[in-house]
Amino acid sequence: MENNKGNGGDIMNKKMIDLLDEVRVLVASHRAENFRNGREFNVFYIQRIASSEVQICRFLRELLDPIGSHGQGSVFLKKFIDIVLKPENTVFNDEEYKNARVVCEETIDNSRRIDMVIHIGMCIFPIEVKVYAGDQVGQCQDYYNYAVQKDPNAKVYYLTLDGHDPSKESKGTLSSGQYQCISFGQDILKWLEVSIAAGEIEQVYPVRELLVQFRNIIRDITDNCGGKLAMEIKDKIMSSSDNIIAAIEIANVLPDIKADKMREVFYTIKQYMEKKGYSNCIEEYDEQAGCYYRDNRKKLPALAYIVAVNDENLVGKLELVFEVWDKLYFGICPHNEKKSTYAEDYVRKSLSPKDTKHSSGWYWWKYLNEKNNVDFRHCNQEYLRLFDETGFKEYMNTVFSTIDSVVDDILKLE
Repeated sequence: MENNKGNGGDIMNKKMIDLLDEVRVLVASHRAENFRNGREFNVFYIQRIASSEVQICRFLRELLDPIGSHGQGSVFLKKFIDIVLKPENTVFNDEEYKNARVVCEETIDNSRRIDMVIHIGMCIFPIEVKVYAGDQVGQCQDYYNYAVQKDPNAKVYYLTLDGHDPSKESKGTLSSGQYQCISFGQDILKWLEVSIAAGEIEQVYPVRELLVQFRNIIRDITDNCGGKLAMEIKDKIMSSSDNIIAAIEIANVLPDIKADKMREVFYTIKQYMEKKGYSNCIEEYDEQAGCYYRDNRKKLPALAYIVAVNDENLVGKLELVFEVWDKLYFGICPHNEKKSTYAEDYVRKSLSPKDTKHSSGWYWWKYLNEKNNVDFRHCNQEYLRLFDETGFKEYMNTVFSTIDSVVDDILKLE
């Protein structure tokens, strides 16, 4: 019996290897064809726009602006309102579309800035864009309070990769009718597909090509595969029961492969910190890395160090945490307790480096890889390079560089 099991395992291993080889050939052929035809040349990757919320908003704003440099008037704005925002019982005439304003980073009463706001007719559409950043306390609540003063029927549009809800801290007391979740993976992609196919821009090649490149980027960062390669892979997998069985086995083990790579990243950070003299850490990344990929971030993988302070009221109450959401970041948060105004003031004065962000639960946080946009959740092109020795070393060096610029001033050795 054991022999048969062994033989069965060997046969399945061979089937998986054969399927991977066949798919690898398809991918290589597809990429070679794309390279020959110039499709690998994508300005959004080259300029690192794909992972920047600010840059994505600026591109969207330019498309939606009726007097934008695309020269196509309100064609994109009309489709965006119809397909993405879908306001109820609201119809705009041509004159209102012509005079619409689209503003990036509109400042509201308490100096907060809404990522993008569309002003059209008597209506206002505030849109908060979240690609990688986390929510801030009261963010959506404040945006709604601002918008409803100008338009009693206003709601906040919360644009994310997958259309998830804002956090409880962000939406505050907002009811479900006061905000609307929209997604890049569904709503924005549909809008782009319709815009690309529109007869009005069929012959406007420069604009259409940028739309195609942007559509491809959105597909990549939302795991929304499409096109010829996806169809060929599907056909290959569906061509036999052996192939579908092998594909299922491969899919089953993929979360563990990703989790192992995440563990390697955290372990490498831990080793680097030990070399710098910081060995007393709290490890919360081994089991959590598996949950991250199998249980949809049940608990975020993290590595933490207690921060030494010269205020006896805060001894043991602050920790420097390395953590991953989509991207890897670090910062200071409370240790086993809630945030306090007293601690926040101390951190701001004594333990806060420049260019940091603030959100619920954190006194400050900062990306560990500002120059490298590895996305652990959506496994983008930068992430895939972690599986090559050179790519992994380059990524970790960007992480180490950020650590060196901050950590020694935070974790003072006794």
